[in-house]
Amino acid sequence: MLGMMPAGLDMVVLGMAGVPVGAVRVMRGLFVIAGFMMLGGFAVMPRCVFMVFGGLVMVLDACVVVHISLPVRQ
Repeated sequence: MLGMMPAGLDMVVLGMAGVPVGAVRVMRGLFVIAGFMMLGGFAVMPRCVFMVFGGLVMVLDACVVVHISLPVRQ
């Protein structure tokens, strides 16, 4: 597909043999930054879930209030 072949782990390790040490440090720093961003995303996700559930509670509460306040025909 698109003229590319997936490389195995051995190809990645062999490819790292030709990379200078400074470039490896840069990549390690980028992985650390990506890790912090993932942790930040995990911190934001529960807040969004609580907001969705809070909205659901408000909608259900509004339905109950409207249902109770409707006149009853006899």
